[in-house]
Amino acid sequence: MLKVFTLVLLFASFLFANIGTVSLLEGKATILRNGQTLGANIGDKVENKDVISTQVNSKIKITFIDNTIVTIGKESSLNIEEYIFNTSTKEAKTELNVLKGAFHTITGEIGKVNPDKFKLKTKSASIGIRGTEFYGDENRIVCTQGRIIVLSNSVSVDVPSGNYINIFANQRPSAPLPLENNTLDNIIERLNTNNQSNNNGVDNFNNVPSSPLALEGSTLRTLDNLDNQNSWGNWNENLQALQDDKNNAILNNSIQDGINSNNNPTIAITEPSITKTEPSYIQSLMDSVNLTQLSFVGNISSTELNPGENIINNTIRIDIFLGSYANYVQGDFNFSTNQLRSYSGSFYNSTINKDGFWASDYSDSFIEGKFYGKNISSVGGIIVMQRPGDPTTNGTFSATR
Repeated sequence: MLKVFTLVLLFASFLFANIGTVSLLEGKATILRNGQTLGANIGDKVENKDVISTQVNSKIKITFIDNTIVTIGKESSLNIEEYIFNTSTKEAKTELNVLKGAFHTITGEIGKVNPDKFKLKTKSASIGIRGTEFYGDENRIVCTQGRIIVLSNSVSVDVPSGNYINIFANQRPSAPLPLENNTLDNIIERLNTNNQSNNNGVDNFNNVPSSPLALEGSTLRTLDNLDNQNSWGNWNENLQALQDDKNNAILNNSIQDGINSNNNPTIAITEPSITKTEPSYIQSLMDSVNLTQLSFVGNISSTELNPGENIINNTIRIDIFLGSYANYVQGDFNFSTNQLRSYSGSFYNSTINKDGFWASDYSDSFIEGKFYGKNISSVGGIIVMQRPGDPTTNGTFSATR
């Protein structure tokens, strides 16, 4: 009897363990958990059975522990019906339900370890994956990388990259159709917001696809025809603008604020080059059979310090490895002030693609960054510093080779 009770407790603790983090929030969102509605904030943990909902002109991104990333747009709801990911036993299962609204999903390690156990449902369809990236809402499912299997009204449709299908409440889905100029317009509009702040006062950035900064798995490859604006037209141009514009403005402004801050005269951050590195150049390094290591050293800034609080230590070191089937990020950071605010960590978990990178430490601190300069001469982005029992501090970082 004691063994059974112990097993029940272990299962319960596993079921309700932290399975992901709110890694982006624009506007306002809530988390319904055990009948209680909680206000969502960046850095909040999510659990099995959580129902996450956004309000008007809002969006939220959830980064799961296997680096699966799900973004839902304005007036949307996501039910985490079941999520299991055990790195030791390779046990993995994901069942998500977008109750309403627009979504964008990039699958992480579960898509590699056990792709048959990943399911995302909408009102009219169920989507299975094969290591992929896809968008959708109540009326349309779009595959932009990899391949998806869509089951709707007992009909299964194989949708390859660069295609979409229309889905309906009470009839068969359409056959796969090639992406056109305006295919993604409505979904992207529902994923985008005009809101440049969230309910905890921390600056945000856009994240399509999957935040350019907290990214696809390290082996993910973007097909050339999806990157060719001449081939796909305005939908790709809109997608890139959604990724880049606000993130660049916030990044550069935040770094400059740190340089000019009277409260933090010790900060000496080198602002990244205005020009981002061409994604095709980064992709070529990632696809190369040769391994390229790029090392960066820089500083951290934060505008969340108290009056009279000065930074004592604000260093960050980032090593980026590209090519030879090993695209990943390593490094460490150290941040402390004269008011006993102190964070440090070493990055052990990361994802990287042609648009940027994401890395975290064991205390759930993480960075999301972009590449700058013709030959990746610098990197920069946001850093969220966390330590058990202490409040989160948000900041920006910039580092050069």
